[in-house]
Amino acid sequence: MKKYLVLLFLFISFIVFAADYDLTVKILENSKVILGTMKVHLSDNEDPYFALFPNLESKDNPYINALFESKRKSKIEILEVKDENNNYLDYTIEDYSSKRFRDYQIKNSLLKVKSKEKTLIIKFKTYLFDGNAPDNVFFDDIIIWRFGWYPLIFDRNTDYSLSSHNVSIQFENLNKKFIPIISGIYKKGIYYSYGKYRTMPLILANKNSYKNLTLNTKNYEINVWFRKGQEQRAAIMATHVIKALELHTKDFGELKYKKINIVQDPYPGVYGMAADGIFLLGDGFFTTADLVLPGLFEPLTFYVISHELAHMWFGIGVGVDFANNNFMSESLADYSAHISMYEKYDDDRLYNTFLPDILVENITKDITKDFSELDQAAIFKLGYYNIENAIKDNIDEIPANFASYIYYNKGKRALFSLEEYLSRKKLLNILSEYYYEYKDKNPTEEEFFDFLSKYVEKDILYDLFENPKSFDASVKRIKDKIIIDLDNMKIPTKIRIITEDGTKEIITTKNIELEYDPSIKIDIDPEMHTFDIERHNNHFPIQIRNNLFDTDISKYDAYGINIIGNFDYTENYSSQYLSLSFEKYPYYNIDFGQYSTFSSDYNLVDMGLTTNLNLNPNPWINLKLNYLKSYYFDMQDLNGNFMLSIPNELDIGESSKVIASTTHFGFYGQFLESNNYYLSPYLIFENLYNLGLYFAGQYYFMNSLNNYIHAFSFNTAYFFDNYSPILNSFSIELDYSNNYVFNPLYGKVSLIKENDELLNNLSLAKQILGINIELLNFSDNSNKRMNFYNLFSVGDIDTTLSLIYKNVDFNNLFGFSFVISPEIYFLLDQNIPINLEFNYYYYPKSNLYTITFSLNTALDTTIRNIIN
Repeated sequence: MKKYLVLLFLFISFIVFAADYDLTVKILENSKVILGTMKVHLSDNEDPYFALFPNLESKDNPYINALFESKRKSKIEILEVKDENNNYLDYTIEDYSSKRFRDYQIKNSLLKVKSKEKTLIIKFKTYLFDGNAPDNVFFDDIIIWRFGWYPLIFDRNTDYSLSSHNVSIQFENLNKKFIPIISGIYKKGIYYSYGKYRTMPLILANKNSYKNLTLNTKNYEINVWFRKGQEQRAAIMATHVIKALELHTKDFGELKYKKINIVQDPYPGVYGMAADGIFLLGDGFFTTADLVLPGLFEPLTFYVISHELAHMWFGIGVGVDFANNNFMSESLADYSAHISMYEKYDDDRLYNTFLPDILVENITKDITKDFSELDQAAIFKLGYYNIENAIKDNIDEIPANFASYIYYNKGKRALFSLEEYLSRKKLLNILSEYYYEYKDKNPTEEEFFDFLSKYVEKDILYDLFENPKSFDASVKRIKDKIIIDLDNMKIPTKIRIITEDGTKEIITTKNIELEYDPSIKIDIDPEMHTFDIERHNNHFPIQIRNNLFDTDISKYDAYGINIIGNFDYTENYSSQYLSLSFEKYPYYNIDFGQYSTFSSDYNLVDMGLTTNLNLNPNPWINLKLNYLKSYYFDMQDLNGNFMLSIPNELDIGESSKVIASTTHFGFYGQFLESNNYYLSPYLIFENLYNLGLYFAGQYYFMNSLNNYIHAFSFNTAYFFDNYSPILNSFSIELDYSNNYVFNPLYGKVSLIKENDELLNNLSLAKQILGINIELLNFSDNSNKRMNFYNLFSVGDIDTTLSLIYKNVDFNNLFGFSFVISPEIYFLLDQNIPINLEFNYYYYPKSNLYTITFSLNTALDTTIRNIIN
């Protein structure tokens, strides 16, 4: 399946103009095209420049392999421009005027009409994706395009803005199977916007597949559009929407929309995307949300719904220039969603901790428990990866794979810090005032800061929003003093001080010096409200967490001292492991323990010492060491793995580069005794995004009782930079050893014989040259999933047919491979790539053939397995 590389931004940025738009639309189903006629009335201060936003995604991205792009692109074509008297007007298609986008993106993305006429009639065609995307897409049973599918008046002084305008839409010869999902006033076949919209969303659902649940509240009509059979999920969604609207309306004021639509998006995932009067919810909230434990992740569902609804106040109600000040949309929406969790649940739990099922603890014991810790994971990564960006930075200034951490998580934490400084009630009043002053407008970040500066000192605002420096508060004892250090930054921070006299909490932006008292306890930022990148040093004395006690202390705050027990069973033996572990997450973990091995009749046959070390000083270095020493026998086992990844900036054609590693050096070894050890350095190079290339090379040296074995193994795979389903990729393997160590058919199980002669003959080899050529790849691109016994869900299915040739010790082996790769989804739409491989092999030397089966979840014979 060709992967759709979603732009790293969502279309929710806007400016204010006074144009009026009247749209007449015809859907060309066979070609998946919107044929539109737009009559636009310009105001006196508006020039006839129109952004053609679909064309920003209409060109092939020259920086990435076609493996990660859809062959069919969204685009818009201008067919003609006339005045109100039907006279043709001259126009040109020019490059989009923004420095935030790449050269290949901006081409042919701006319409300039060469006329002073104030009423223009523009005829256009907009092409949709063909199903493999969450937006701008033509699915089997629904058409979705949220923003900018028609030409929009564009302010060339901005980078990514949609104009605010009154708009109407009517449909011409619409297939009766389609139901328009429009948030607006319907009169005589025409839908009118509730005042000014950033853009009129276009959503058409097939009434044979979709149903509607309508509920009315005091202020709004709520419509949940869902696929048939999802009535229960739709009802739950509606209750979440009603509650979130109630809370946001109380906090920020009433919206202009009288009708709000919520639509099930068929694309997999747990996500939301908002537009005027409408938002989409990923199919995961409907199809897989109730797998295994129905209701477990309802708090997460409410959070996402609350976030998307908050955009109707911030990001849509008050607009932003997304390329320059997106934090004014995402930070405010995420903060609004987070505080709504406290109002609904009295905490910010990620899942339903009170669900009466024994599986809850088993499933959730190792996952993040609340949104504060989820945010802290993102904040921590900013420090761990040494990312220093201000919240106000533009999209071309932040590494593309960290932009969401800055705009969502760090921005939200800045608002929580303001809450500490002002109080929540005061901050909500300020944000409500901000909404009423700037709704239907597009303030700049300078206007935003000036507005806040009426209530907050400018140096505090600077350190919160404009200072790129990472924040690391700490508390430490120096002689007879305790120093609370706020890292030379004016970040409003709560300090909790516990003494024998009681508990005191203060909010400060300055360092604090206290007299040392053996009984004193100090916590910096106890509620995780600041964007502090390292919290282990936030407590005096240090905090300890232990797995034997039910504790809510975060792994980002506390050092771990845990008792770990494991059991291992084989046919003849069972082993028990008990160890004491010391951890500072994620930097190191070391444990010391003991193992005991019992025979099948429960006699103790071995006992010994075990020690394990795991070091991760930064994202690019990992060291694992394991040592075992028997008390009963003269036996020991020392093994380890060291990996060094080389960080670099990867250009994938977006506004900024990605911080990633494509090259990994490693060393694996095992030592049993002086004449029995194993050493193996290796190299992995993987750059699928840019080059479509994967390479792995490894050298093996083994001393087995002074029998020396040398071996080399190389594997490479290449994906051609095209969209053809035929002859699209190949892979090569080359193995050589001075002894019989390689299994050319490893993992293959015969389907025709229990004792397969061909598999037996080729069980070990000295050298192998193998070539795998992908003949054909096909995906059904299904956008409908099926659940199995409420345990997992199956989506679209890929099939691959490949030609196989292997030369095994100078003997030929021919074959075909047929791989079926279903998309398997679990809770929260976690996807596990499963490949069911069927092979036919023919071995001419012995005139043998076989048919085999194998199951794998990783790269095996084709590069496609890496990404499917």
